[in-house]
Amino acid sequence: MSMSEGELPPVEAVPSGDGKQQWPWIELVKVLALPLVTLVLGYWFNASLNERQQIDNNVRLYAEMMGRREEADSNLRKDMFNSILTTFMAKDPNLKVTSEEQIRQQILSLELLAYNFHESLDIAPLFRDVERRIPTSGKGPDPELLGRLESVALQVIDHQLTALSDVGMVERGDALTEKIKDFQAHVMFGMRAIPDPKVKPGEGAARLCMSMEATDRSRHYRQFQLELINYDPMAREVQVRLYVSKLLTPEECQQGNLDLQSKREVDTNFLVGLFDFPMIDNTRLSGSERSAVSLTALNSNVVSVTLAYFPASRASLKDKPYYDEVIRDLVRDRRPPSVP
Repeated sequence: MSMSEGELPPVEAVPSGDGKQQWPWIELVKVLALPLVTLVLGYWFNASLNERQQIDNNVRLYAEMMGRREEADSNLRKDMFNSILTTFMAKDPNLKVTSEEQIRQQILSLELLAYNFHESLDIAPLFRDVERRIPTSGKGPDPELLGRLESVALQVIDHQLTALSDVGMVERGDALTEKIKDFQAHVMFGMRAIPDPKVKPGEGAARLCMSMEATDRSRHYRQFQLELINYDPMAREVQVRLYVSKLLTPEECQQGNLDLQSKREVDTNFLVGLFDFPMIDNTRLSGSERSAVSLTALNSNVVSVTLAYFPASRASLKDKPYYDEVIRDLVRDRRPPSVP
């Protein structure tokens, strides 16, 4: 058959050895595919490697910058701490200041200490020492200086309770001071109080069901009971009785008639004042957990208390975990997950 000028000849199949026909372009694709795939994979590998190196360099640079920042912050806090503490310890006979001026200077220093070191330092003794040396008159300590001192302490308590509520549970309640004198005061809590039809509000010790996420990601439930058994208006302290149960199921935790004796883990009483901070002054519980009672308001008619339930990891640096608690947590974290 004749072809016109400019027309391409038809592609003819090349017979193979087994009688089948192979097209030349398939062979061409096979020859070109290998270097093309190698080029694509090489480009992808180099791009991935460069991206990984860039990420590592950024992380290393960030870690170095944060390390230098932490070092500078630590040095600044150390110098600040030494300078502030000197105002409490140093006694310069040549320094001519009145007792009130010295107290004001120490309250200012105490404010700086409280706002910067309240999570790692037990500053309650300094608060009590300054309170003891506040000038007094016939009506008692200077109300302006005492109010300023207590205001700092209440702000620190509030900051700590806010931080503890992020990982634990915090419940606030009130009681009448006139009832404490007759040993009839019971704290009236809010929504977490367990309803008991046999007890009228304010006439019986309220029970609370509180929970938090444990280190093994499970939910821990405990029942709490808090009573105010004595009030000292001069020392501005309240004696409390705290009951904490063992770990319970969610159903047991809501029982208003739970046996407090058989399920008891803690049953103790202690004094609580305005200078007792929850991250420092707390009660150890099993499972690397803590509970704390704090005063958040105190006047002639009403005492406001707060009950906190939180993990030991949020306690102060002073409250170090026991070795058996650390080992137990490590073993729990390495345990393989159960198969459903």
